[in-house]
Amino acid sequence: MKNGAFVTFEGIDGCGKSTQLERAADWLETEGFPVLRTHEPGGTPIGRKIRRVLLDPANRKLCPDSELLLYLADRIQHLQEVILPAKASGTLVLCDRFHDSAVAYQGYGRGLDLTATASIVQNHIIPNLPDLTLWLDLPPKMALERLKQLRGANMLDRLDSETPGFFQRAQAGFAELAQANPERFVRLDGTSDIETLHQQVVACFQDRILS
Repeated sequence: MKNGAFVTFEGIDGCGKSTQLERAADWLETEGFPVLRTHEPGGTPIGRKIRRVLLDPANRKLCPDSELLLYLADRIQHLQEVILPAKASGTLVLCDRFHDSAVAYQGYGRGLDLTATASIVQNHIIPNLPDLTLWLDLPPKMALERLKQLRGANMLDRLDSETPGFFQRAQAGFAELAQANPERFVRLDGTSDIETLHQQVVACFQDRILS
């Protein structure tokens, strides 16, 4: 803990990751740990401008490759401006989404060949991967129903309005990432109730980060 830690919460929208991040942050703060809550895209002033472009339903003509590069630009700015300085200061950085979402959504969901950006990822992302990634695994159909209840069917953003097949492919991407990176990933059952999930998240922090 002397050098801080970087923990990400992943999963398709509606899985409960944002709720669990907030509950984990509250618990950590009551235990006396310095915590930074952040998210992607949009964790910096520049990132917030990028986020508006990415999520605006009017931008349906945004090319998949352009979308990927915008996410990478947001991520690198976020790392350099927020995540790495906070971690170096001894802070627990809790981030709602990171590069695993790009692999799941753009790689698996959109079927992009990510080798075109491999050098960017190798130089900027791989050296700064999270210490722990908590993946909330929830069936896409259930996640969409949650989003509709939360935001309303007419208030979904550009990504929320993707096809069921897109989210099924993204979900499969998260599953493969978790299987390939067991030292970093922990799968949590997103169908569990909020308190049960919170206790499991707390246990993950106690075992993986705070011990």
